[in-house]
Amino acid sequence: MRPMISMAVGLFLVFMGTGCGLFGPRPERPDARAPAAPTTDFGKPTPERLARYLNEQAALLQSIESRDLNIDIRAPGANVGLDGGSLLCQKPRYFRLIGKKFGSQEVLVGSNQERFWFFIKRDPSDALFHCSYTDFEKGAIDLPFPFEPEWVLEALGMGTVDPNGAFRVEEDKNTFVLIEDTTLRGRKIRKETVFYKGTARGDQPQVKTRTMFDEKNRIICTATIKSVTRIPIDRGSNAKASVVTCPQSIKLEWPAQETELILELNNVKVNERLSMDAFQMPRLGSREVDLGRDRPTSRSGVISARGRR
Repeated sequence: MRPMISMAVGLFLVFMGTGCGLFGPRPERPDARAPAAPTTDFGKPTPERLARYLNEQAALLQSIESRDLNIDIRAPGANVGLDGGSLLCQKPRYFRLIGKKFGSQEVLVGSNQERFWFFIKRDPSDALFHCSYTDFEKGAIDLPFPFEPEWVLEALGMGTVDPNGAFRVEEDKNTFVLIEDTTLRGRKIRKETVFYKGTARGDQPQVKTRTMFDEKNRIICTATIKSVTRIPIDRGSNAKASVVTCPQSIKLEWPAQETELILELNNVKVNERLSMDAFQMPRLGSREVDLGRDRPTSRSGVISARGRR
């Protein structure tokens, strides 16, 4: 994955106007920090067992809906708290995140089967950026906004892993680490999923972090699950009752961009049928920018790929 370009910083700065801390992020709640690790140790699991656990959990979680979402954005020169937003996710790629400030929609990120898009209200370019997954998977596109909906769905626990992947397991005192060597858009990467040892209960996450590394061992992105919500679900009269685990507080980080998002999901609903109208690309801003044909710059928005030398 190519490094995200510096426009990410500029897009975040528009929230702050002058870059001051007037609308700074909320302090982290004490109960939003990672809980103590479960203490029961059942011995070192096989890679197949950990991969099967991830897939079984993902199979229970088909959709997530939170109409009460808080977002903290932390980036160079811009620390912003957004509230009153919403998050809608449905497999395999349907996603919509809205961030608001004082009731005004400031950020929109969305995705459906064909493409993803994002809009920053105070970005001077006043553009809706979008890209087809076909173009994005070719691997030659730099995102001006470091947020890939498909990866976020995986971070939320909705993505599956290849049960026949190249896995190995490492451990330390408190955790097991499932390591997978794979590729992403033609480039070698490594995924590491860290599990707390023992059985998590209450709001404790079983999966602590999910991190993606490039071929030079640099972190591309990491998701840290700080707390979860466990929701009983009915799987029908002939099926055993199950409990689905959904992140409640999750931190998403992109170290190369010095950028992180902290999402607090409140009043969560799971596995309800979501309207496909929510996942249609909107008409926002004064123009649209197709990232498959245009390239963002850090100042004026985009420069046509055809005009580059």
